[in-house]
Amino acid sequence: MRVDDLHLTGIGSDVGALTPVAVPLAAGEFTAVDADRTGQLSTAVSPLPGPELAVRAGREALRQSELTTGEPAWPTLCLHAGIYHPGIDFWHAASYVRDQLGLGAGPGLTLELGAMSNSLVASLDIAASVLRGRPDHDDALITAGDRFGAPGFPHWSTDTGIVYGDAGSAVVLSRRPGLARIRAIASYTDPSLEGLQRGDEPFRTASVAAHRSLDIRRRKRQWLGRHGGPAHVDTRNADAVTTVVKTALADAGLDLPGIAKICAPHYGRRLVHTQILRPLGVPEHRTMTELGLRVGHLGASDQIVALDHLLRTGEAGPGEHVLLLGIGVGMTWTAVVLQLGPACR
Repeated sequence: MRVDDLHLTGIGSDVGALTPVAVPLAAGEFTAVDADRTGQLSTAVSPLPGPELAVRAGREALRQSELTTGEPAWPTLCLHAGIYHPGIDFWHAASYVRDQLGLGAGPGLTLELGAMSNSLVASLDIAASVLRGRPDHDDALITAGDRFGAPGFPHWSTDTGIVYGDAGSAVVLSRRPGLARIRAIASYTDPSLEGLQRGDEPFRTASVAAHRSLDIRRRKRQWLGRHGGPAHVDTRNADAVTTVVKTALADAGLDLPGIAKICAPHYGRRLVHTQILRPLGVPEHRTMTELGLRVGHLGASDQIVALDHLLRTGEAGPGEHVLLLGIGVGMTWTAVVLQLGPACR
């Protein structure tokens, strides 16, 4: 989908304090083999729950939007995502985020998105479609936030090749010019891979994560053992990654060499190479892998935290193009092409 009239006017992130890899290695929570496989240097750990991290990021995004455009944003569409437990059962975290941000009652919708780690990038597809089809909607706020940890989800050992980190992120999408213009968006779905995170798990009436750690590694081994091993996933992922990226670039009238930086999932180094770099044929330095090896996989926040980092450090500047690549278990993929604007910090 080519987009010519929508912009990111505000971006916010809140990342936990970094715990160096030496700590879990000394405690026996991470092995030398895993450290070598992932290349992880540290990960972000926060005492705050995911929705509160999202609120903090949302405040910054709204502040930036007002500073950038000269007037406060009043989002009529509020989307929120988290890939793990928000801290309270049977509860609507998205409404909490909206209320805490002082947006209050009004027309429009407040929804939670369930595309797992692709939720925030995929939300740009949804929010852009809503704003383009609804002239009564001028702004959308998209937030994400997750806090992992024992007993249910230890940061270092729950998944294979991925270390998880705690963070919140937020963007304001608007018709008004701002920090970046959306040039194109493309999404792709392959539900045949949903079992990769399910394995042989039975359906239960309540979560077991309050009593024991989730064993994502075992689930993956179970499913991969029946479906041709990792090569099967690698092939289908490569097809999807190349499809969404090529589609978005074509709609934007660009090719991959015209992209200054790629903000992709913060997987460990080995998975980054097999799932992202190899399919796209790009070197690591064109991605935000080094940042990911410091902060960990931040649920749905990887790409916006990376974009915020690019803008704050000046690693990408006005006129340059940045690609956001989202990948979520289930599985879905979304690519968003941005052109940084004159208001870029």
